[in-house]
Amino acid sequence: MAALNYQERGAQALPTRCHGAFLSPALLLAVRINSKGREVLYLAKGDSVKLGCPYVLEPEDNGPQGVGIEWIQITPERTGPENVFLSYHDHHVNYGSGSGLQDRVAFVQNDPGQHDASIRLADLQVSDTGTYQCRVKKNTVAVHEVIVTVQEKPATPQCWTEGELIEGSSILLRCYSRGGASPLAYQWAKLADGYGGGRLPHGTIQGRAPGDLLIRSLSEVHAGVYQCRVTNRVGYAVCQINLGLSPSKQAGIIVGSILGSLLLLSLLGLLIWALICRYRRKECQRTCSDCRSSTGGTMTRACNVCAHHSYSPHGISYMQCQHGDGDERAAALMCNDGIRHQVACPAL
Repeated sequence: MAALNYQERGAQALPTRCHGAFLSPALLLAVRINSKGREVLYLAKGDSVKLGCPYVLEPEDNGPQGVGIEWIQITPERTGPENVFLSYHDHHVNYGSGSGLQDRVAFVQNDPGQHDASIRLADLQVSDTGTYQCRVKKNTVAVHEVIVTVQEKPATPQCWTEGELIEGSSILLRCYSRGGASPLAYQWAKLADGYGGGRLPHGTIQGRAPGDLLIRSLSEVHAGVYQCRVTNRVGYAVCQINLGLSPSKQAGIIVGSILGSLLLLSLLGLLIWALICRYRRKECQRTCSDCRSSTGGTMTRACNVCAHHSYSPHGISYMQCQHGDGDERAAALMCNDGIRHQVACPAL
């Protein structure tokens, strides 16, 4: 940056008192600060910054006196004398009072008298906003200014959707940050496999609010992870939302109909099975009754074992009978082609 000196500042290039002496305008070009014009910085609250002020001494500055350095903070709220918050003279560093910077500021070099008066300001606060002026003095004076604006980064935004996530419908992706210095800018992007920002698919348009994204005719191409990025002059913050589709209403109706039909068929099958079991139980009881009649009433447990011991190979039904003394005998009823054949249980 071009040197800022008193000749360049026009009306300010007047004789200036330095260390008790008046300096002529011809000598004001001697001390030269190697910075590029007036700097304007936008910085985030909590960050650290280096305010540069390297300088060069010209031959006119030869002499026994040492270099003097002053850093001055100029704010709209401050009135009265200039606030020198940091200075250097005769190899001594002095911290001013009343600025709130004493614990957060320091020269970058251990000896700023070696052609570098730059400082580092840590843990920036919004109240640090102002104009910072570096003055390097010897026989002459050079000045460099840095305008610092400290702002808050955007607060972490919230992301959510409004509308049904059904194929063919329209939904609204919303994003909002509750903190941060204005102006805030919102930008949506569809992530490619979860990494990096990508282009938005076809059918997406900006909504009415700055953080809104409208998706029309929702389809599989719109499914994926979307990222909202909120930015201002000093930083950014992001939030993400995973957009997954649900089956369409028509598909849901078809699936529901199929499941209902399967359930109805299952119930019908259970009913038929129950009727068959009931019929077999009655048939078994009737057969047991016939078996008792054929054995003279001495069979006592036939009906209890009927269901477990009867079988029907080749259309013939067999049953076991049991006499009163507990000794089982091979008594059977044989049914073939509707003809009942009785075989009496053997006598004891």
